[in-house]
Amino acid sequence: MQGSQILEKDFYKNTTDYASQWEQLKNESPGLQKILKDIETPGHAIVFGHDDPDGITSGLILYRMLLKKGWKAVLINPEQFNLSQAQLDEALKNNPGATALFIADKGTSAAYDELKTNLPVYLVDHHPTPKVPEKCTWFNPAAHAYIQCSGSILAHGISFLAGTRDEYDDFLCLVGLKGDWAIEPVTGHAAEFTKPFLAKYGLHFSNMLKNLNERPTMFDSTQREKTCLLSRVAEYVHACGGGGFSYFYHDREEALKNVNHAKTVADALLAIENKAEQLKKIATLNEFTALLPEKEGKLLEKIWGWFLKDWDTANKLMDSSALSLRLHDTDIFLFTGPKVPLLPMIGSIKLAELKTEYNSPQAQIIMVSRVDKNYTHVSVRATGINVHSGKFCGYLQDSSREKYPQHKDAISGGGHPVAAECTFRTPEIPFLTVLSRVTNQLCEMNRLDNLAKKTALTAEQKETAAKLGLDYLKN
Repeated sequence: MQGSQILEKDFYKNTTDYASQWEQLKNESPGLQKILKDIETPGHAIVFGHDDPDGITSGLILYRMLLKKGWKAVLINPEQFNLSQAQLDEALKNNPGATALFIADKGTSAAYDELKTNLPVYLVDHHPTPKVPEKCTWFNPAAHAYIQCSGSILAHGISFLAGTRDEYDDFLCLVGLKGDWAIEPVTGHAAEFTKPFLAKYGLHFSNMLKNLNERPTMFDSTQREKTCLLSRVAEYVHACGGGGFSYFYHDREEALKNVNHAKTVADALLAIENKAEQLKKIATLNEFTALLPEKEGKLLEKIWGWFLKDWDTANKLMDSSALSLRLHDTDIFLFTGPKVPLLPMIGSIKLAELKTEYNSPQAQIIMVSRVDKNYTHVSVRATGINVHSGKFCGYLQDSSREKYPQHKDAISGGGHPVAAECTFRTPEIPFLTVLSRVTNQLCEMNRLDNLAKKTALTAEQKETAAKLGLDYLKN
């Protein structure tokens, strides 16, 4: 084990105090104030978290906080990004005594106002949104303008203000931050929002942040020479939980046939909540997995093995990606094909290679995959922020829902400037239709880009460009 760029930086000596940061966030957010007030009266909560590392850890932090506050609670990590009515109905059926709903890292969507429920809905999220919900209580510092952070750090801050934060919450927060690319220990990157947390609590897990001369992970996309234990743990959680992309291994062997991947990971992490001191001393992924309970550990070991095999397969298939157009400083690459194992994860690695190969100032890859006859997956990854991946997928979702209102619950999309997804889970919107909508959207972006080079865009054209994610045309 060697040094670490993030440990060698001195930002933690000059950054804002964590308590001051969160006192200011509380003063600025009526939603956060209401959440803190309402959790003081115990009830029965259903906590929904996105089924990726950030969503799993965000949900766990909120779940543990509520239990400490005297609540009865259940944690559920349903598939897809946005919570659907069907998923809510099933959860309510299985938890008839529920009195409140907490939704973590699953968007701050105005569509949540349409959920059919009389229960209060609390959203904790960090994804930008074109329109916030009016009926839900929401806390999202990045709702109107992108702020690089994670759901886990927002949940951690709530736990801190509520007086329930502990060292295991610190560990969970780190995993969520790494899972959503907000920190990169090997290169020294730490988003501004994360620095007070790192200075106060994160650096206590210095063993997780030191360089390792081991296999680079899916999170080591900007360099492929080193990794760190935090990246290895985040990759493990991502791979075994399905990563938010529904890459499950039910069909690989009988022991995994009925396994809920995200729940298995969440249960395994919850089982080691009293091992924070041990987590501060481990040096390898094997030492981490050795801490997990035997029941979940054996299943996760099988899933992890299949993930590693699929990674090698996917890496070769991605070689057919093609350069399609340039928008401002961003080369847009397009990949289309049948089901590719681990497509979104491998996309970030392939994107870094393409950026170097084509000497691109910035790069974005749009991947359209026919997972099966009922499911088409669009995944977008980028190295820069001028062409906004999340808005691209959000526009694809909104325009497709408008075109196919009878299938709106089967269409889900959104994300960050550098990572986003849009899924179509119905045979009524086949692969070719989705691919056509993606290419038409790119053509419209190219048209607006060319037009802006010749003349000033009209207000309506600027609005369309903003919705499509052409952030460089804001002014």
